[in-house]
Amino acid sequence: MSTSSDQSSAPVLKTAVHRLRELALAARPGDFLGSEEELRDLLGVSRPTYRQAVRMLEQDQLLTKRMGPRGGCYASRPDPNTVSRWAALYLQIEQATLHDLMDTSHALQQHALTAACGSADEDARESLRQFLHQLGGESRLEDPLWFLARERAFEQHILALAGNPALRLFFQIARKFVDESPASQALIANPAMRRLRASAWIRIGEAVLAGAPGEAIEISRQQHNAFIALVPGEALRSTAVHA
Repeated sequence: MSTSSDQSSAPVLKTAVHRLRELALAARPGDFLGSEEELRDLLGVSRPTYRQAVRMLEQDQLLTKRMGPRGGCYASRPDPNTVSRWAALYLQIEQATLHDLMDTSHALQQHALTAACGSADEDARESLRQFLHQLGGESRLEDPLWFLARERAFEQHILALAGNPALRLFFQIARKFVDESPASQALIANPAMRRLRASAWIRIGEAVLAGAPGEAIEISRQQHNAFIALVPGEALRSTAVHA
């Protein structure tokens, strides 16, 4: 039963937030969690405490509140673009440079390749194998948008084999900032660079399927070094991200 004084109690609010968060995470996005009355009874808190807890979880994008018929709380999930925007704000405050982010991206790729080489997920391996076969028969490298779409697809295949959600998130954040930098975009606009990177996808993918992490990492290292060598020094030292 709720009390009229619990809204001023930080421990009660903290407990309510924790329990409501667990309820939202246990549901699928879009699932109805309950009306205000139902959830207040379930949590055992007053209306002010309940509404404060709901506001906090709305800010975290773990639930949404609807009014009217079937009103109440619904489970939600944070938007990856919002997560990236928060990370961008932090990195901008910390004055991260393109070189910082490229080094981080490269280190994460090494971890992903090592994990992918050791994966026993046959479905993910077959999916990568089909992707490489299709890529070898395509010749649209003159289209930068096609190139970027295929690069994202290749990375997703590797990350699927790696099977590490934390690695997937951190890699996505670092990669987003590197690829959105003007220096990186200028290199991608060059057909020779696109051909070099597309060739590397195939070689790395084949090394992953062969279970050869050393070979995959060495190809990745060569690509990283070539990229660093071609980016002007002032671009590497400049702040790389913008919210």
